[in-house]
Amino acid sequence: MNSPFGLIQFKGDKALPALHSQCTQMVSNLSEGYAPLIAFCNSKGRMYGSGRLIIHEGIVSLITPIDQSEAIVARLTPFLMLSRVAAEITSIPLALISQSDLEPSMSHHASTSTRVGEYGRTQWVIGDPNAEHSSFADSSRLLSGLGYVRSYSAEQCIPQQAHYQMLNGVSFQKGCYTGQEVIARLEHLGQNKKHLRIYQSPEHLDGQTLELEGLQLPVFDAVTTVDGSTALVLAPVGLSSEHLINVPFEISRQVEGQRPVKL
Repeated sequence: MNSPFGLIQFKGDKALPALHSQCTQMVSNLSEGYAPLIAFCNSKGRMYGSGRLIIHEGIVSLITPIDQSEAIVARLTPFLMLSRVAAEITSIPLALISQSDLEPSMSHHASTSTRVGEYGRTQWVIGDPNAEHSSFADSSRLLSGLGYVRSYSAEQCIPQQAHYQMLNGVSFQKGCYTGQEVIARLEHLGQNKKHLRIYQSPEHLDGQTLELEGLQLPVFDAVTTVDGSTALVLAPVGLSSEHLINVPFEISRQVEGQRPVKL
């Protein structure tokens, strides 16, 4: 199948510092063996884009869904221009495949391709035209609890609602970035009223919302295979439904503090 993901390249000597000031992770000194999960947020802390950031031979690239690539570039361009950095959506082959000998976020660069470990025992393959994107690998990624911001889910979630703090997608030690105040306050003082849950069905999802238990639940990220649909949907905490399961890890607070209010 054609990959729903692609690469954005950032060209300029100050690409990493410029991105560092806008994303949720520490990337100013990014190394070639590490490809962190990152998110870009609006001033209210809601994600308008996410992906994995890679650097190789001085070129900085972002793995991200194709359907949200243009929006990410448009939102970042005013900030990038201040550092004389250009963003370009590329046609470089990219595929997510099943099975991986790389841990999530670890990258390996060969002469003709790059591999990046992903959750769900999957891996990204960059630059190999013979690598075919697997919808089953996408399903494994979603079952692991990792979703990426799609065009239909932009500005839907704060990173903690998508569990990015548990997937090494948020740093609470870095300096300011757009949305940082809201995200830090939620981690220190708040408690989520909604978070992503896993939905599986032998039927195909139809639309960008899922009706369950009398509620319209927004779909954050989804894939359809011959066996049906797998999705991450935004649901109220504590919602009881036989059709939803929790992500396969425990949600814990990443910084010390109290949580007297719900956001």
